[in-house]
Amino acid sequence: MEAYIREEKTYIDGIPCDFLCHLQTADCSGSVYPAHYHSYIELLFGLEGEFRIFLNGSWHQWKAGDLVVISAEEVHHIYALSDHGGTYIVVRFMPEFLQNDLAGSGIDPGYLRPLLSSEALQEKVISREEMHGSEVPRLFHKILKETGEKEYAYELAVRSHLLGIYLWMIRYWHRQNPAFFNYTARDRELFRALEPALTYMNENFRQNISAGSLAELCGFSYSYFSRSFQRLMHRKIPDYLNSLRVAEAEKLLISTSMSVTEIALATGFETSSYFIKIFRRYKNLSPRQFRKMLEQV
Repeated sequence: MEAYIREEKTYIDGIPCDFLCHLQTADCSGSVYPAHYHSYIELLFGLEGEFRIFLNGSWHQWKAGDLVVISAEEVHHIYALSDHGGTYIVVRFMPEFLQNDLAGSGIDPGYLRPLLSSEALQEKVISREEMHGSEVPRLFHKILKETGEKEYAYELAVRSHLLGIYLWMIRYWHRQNPAFFNYTARDRELFRALEPALTYMNENFRQNISAGSLAELCGFSYSYFSRSFQRLMHRKIPDYLNSLRVAEAEKLLISTSMSVTEIALATGFETSSYFIKIFRRYKNLSPRQFRKMLEQV
């Protein structure tokens, strides 16, 4: 089994990089990059060749002209299918890169929610045909050019182009699923009110967490908090907690030799049998099958 890693944030001259862009080239078929995960949101834009990528427990095929969306902290493994390999543009950015602008406001965090969850809440691969006539391909090339030339204030240009890409993406997702991607002014206000509970769950999902304690963090009654959470997050509180636990278990399965039982207990599940049941529900395969699949790549 290869050494699967958590890729740390990149530093250049001691300064943390909130965005990165480069060309990735494969000379032949086979593994391009071993399974890994990182805190960056990552977008891939195919230029040449065919590939497949492991995301959210399954393989997705993509080709030149397609866009691949990788959420923050999502385990992924890229494999070239073409005999001659291929090339694609890689754009990575931290959520705060789009949230911060000159005025200190930037994009509302709720709009970034689809990219902060590893669950398949949106398409992982958007085809070239779907993007036909859009500015998306040109914007990827502009980001690559700006990053390579590094002219004065190039960071502003990159942010502008990246916002253009993301605006197209969320409008595309909204057209595909209006009920889910319908982020209103009321939702923005509610999302900000729920942030203390979301932050607490993200940091303490290994523990037993009650809806009542989360409601207190937000200053809500139990019933109002539960209704608001489900309306905004499109799932109940236990389901959200389980999704966080499964995402952490996925990382442990590829980066450690811990047993399934040890991983179950380490991620907040009371029994291994319940862990296996929930993992299969989210990933469509058991923890052992998940681990074995990546060992065989």
